[in-house]
Amino acid sequence: MSRSLVELAPQSELHWRIRKNRPGGEERDREIGSIWIKPRVGEILPADRVLVTNGTQNALVVVLRHLCKPGDVILAEKLAYLMIRPIALSLGLTVIGVEMDAEGVEPAALEAVCRRASPKLLYCTPTVQNPTTAVMSASWRAEIVRVARAQNIAIIEDDVLGRLHPEAPPSLYAHAPDITWYIMSVSKCFAMGLRLAYLAIPEGLAAADVFRPHLRSSSMFANSLSCELVAHWVEGGNAGQIVDTARVEVTARQQLALQHLGRSGAKTVPGALHFWIELPPNASCDAVVEDALAAGVHIRSARVFSVDDQPPPNAIRVAITGPQDHAQLHAGLSIVAEILSAHFSHDPQ
Repeated sequence: MSRSLVELAPQSELHWRIRKNRPGGEERDREIGSIWIKPRVGEILPADRVLVTNGTQNALVVVLRHLCKPGDVILAEKLAYLMIRPIALSLGLTVIGVEMDAEGVEPAALEAVCRRASPKLLYCTPTVQNPTTAVMSASWRAEIVRVARAQNIAIIEDDVLGRLHPEAPPSLYAHAPDITWYIMSVSKCFAMGLRLAYLAIPEGLAAADVFRPHLRSSSMFANSLSCELVAHWVEGGNAGQIVDTARVEVTARQQLALQHLGRSGAKTVPGALHFWIELPPNASCDAVVEDALAAGVHIRSARVFSVDDQPPPNAIRVAITGPQDHAQLHAGLSIVAEILSAHFSHDPQ
């Protein structure tokens, strides 16, 4: 990061480029986005099919405002990105959770909810689902698309970890570019502080038209310095190396976490930045989270990821990227493992 900033600094026009607002991204930004998401969407998209936003949350607002009006229903995985519900509620939308299995959204459950609730769209994360780490197979993705077409709903695909999971099947966008809105944030691949996400819009739409309602909302604009950094990495051929390095570090952290949490049934997949642990009935996920917080470790209960008012499973998510180094990670995981051991051995009788 520091080396890249030094390399950018001498550019004569940099001071002007980072002073300018970039609503939806300039053409160069959108071309860079098209290059970056190509391995996941299957083609280099025209620049007018790509928007650049100030992160995933902004991208969700853009899509939901375009597709929905207050009072509409949207669907999401029963457990999903923890901001999808508050964002939807802020826009006057109702979220209904769809039952999941080991691959994510169940196609039969999706079809049943569509017939009952007449939703506008499905929001989902098919690759390294948050929080369960589920990865949807290619055949499952084809089924989700089949149901979406039959029920006339759009799909919002959040592919934030798509570049980190090396065995990821083609995206839903690659299956159905006519009904899918594809979002890829760069925060997980490059740096959490880079507030930048690429939004690929469906065929037949123009990015400028989609973003027009937000032209006066500067908080929705892509951060200019983040755009310049990502462009520097992509054009210079370093972006792929950064992702490869991130994969190596994630793998090392996963191996360390398994040493501590493997006996607790912790689940993860390559490229995941967290573990999912389903707890036995005698161990309360909320109590485990409270004990961990009291010990200085922040983990999340399944309740945080519930998109509606249905009872959540008794499970926790343990992230592995927060600690600055392996020593801090080891210390935190040791605490979590000790707390889990105590709760697993607790007899409520």
